Amino acid sequence: MTAPAPPPRSRRSAADRREQLVGIGLQLLPTTPVQELTIDEVARRAGISRSLLFHYFPSKRDYYRAVTRAAADLLRTHLTPPDGVPAADRPAWMLDRYVGWVETYRETHLAFVRGAAGGDPWVAEVYEETREALVDLGMGALGIGAPGGLEDPLRRQLVRSWFAFTEDLVHQWVREPATSREDLLALLTDVLGRLLDR
Repeated sequence: MTAPAPPPRSRRSAADRREQLVGIGLQLLPTTPVQELTIDEVARRAGISRSLLFHYFPSKRDYYRAVTRAAADLLRTHLTPPDGVPAADRPAWMLDRYVGWVETYRETHLAFVRGAAGGDPWVAEVYEETREALVDLGMGALGIGAPGGLEDPLRRQLVRSWFAFTEDLVHQWVREPATSREDLLALLTDVLGRLLDR
């Protein structure tokens, strides 16, 4: 008796394959900063050869850029309040979600921030886009400006600076908690309120 023939392999479209490869990168991000992802491991998980991966992404940097952009998009989605969150609760909701994100993706997020600060052009580009999108989200949640609408330039600068402060403090806190999570959130909320009340 002959063994049955294996089922024919379904061929993925180029877009599907790229999405699969980026998805594998995203799955690895909680434990591996994007610049440390190995192409061999990604290809192995996808069940393809290393050379085939480079058919979809011309270089390692192109692959890293795609994963970084996808992660930034996920962060923006993660921090966008759903319609069910009352307007008054949105800033606190977003802040709590941001702290949770950094707790989950600490090394990856830190590598993202350091890569931007270190002058890596493609990381800096994605980082700046993400920062501005988060500032827009924050201002919308605070009711002090909407994308494309009139806004106070000083308030935008203050919110942007608060994000930088928050980013740094949350990274330090995740590494070495010097206070409770509740007190951290209260402190960050208080600092923002004081800045905007000036």
